[in-house]
Amino acid sequence: MKLKGKEKNFWWDFAHIKDSRKIPTEISGFTSIDSVEDDEYFAALFDKVKIIHSIYLKETRVTDETVRYISGVQQLKSLTLMKHPNITRKSLPYLNKLTDLEYLDIWRTEITIKDIHELDQLKNLKELHVSSLGYEYNNRSQMDRELILEEIINLEVLLPDCIFYVDHDLYQ
Repeated sequence: MKLKGKEKNFWWDFAHIKDSRKIPTEISGFTSIDSVEDDEYFAALFDKVKIIHSIYLKETRVTDETVRYISGVQQLKSLTLMKHPNITRKSLPYLNKLTDLEYLDIWRTEITIKDIHELDQLKNLKELHVSSLGYEYNNRSQMDRELILEEIINLEVLLPDCIFYVDHDLYQ
């Protein structure tokens, strides 16, 4: 079947696909760095592609809406959403649906270490990258470090097999 309109342009740009029967339902991974891809782009992608094992997005134009689309992806093991200021706490329920996740990088989003306790369904998570309590990394006081450590101790009960990177500092 021939594709029409916007969908035709999308799939041609994505993988030179002209026939809707050739649109994949599964891809091993997807990467986009410093790009103009936005929520509309990902709505089109995730409408057809239902299985993706790895998604790496850094500094695109995505928001909580794209995270909602991603929450419908099956078998997702690795998700990077690094450096997206328009991904907020509203994404937490969507992230929580990704129960196959083993790796999650939400560093430099609006989600901080204090929000992670809401991700109580991510029992397979082995590695998490997140921002601290809203302070700049270089200006962190001893008191700030103690608050972060307190959060990590609480999270270890929730996610016992996970290692945590807070502003690139490893906490095990």
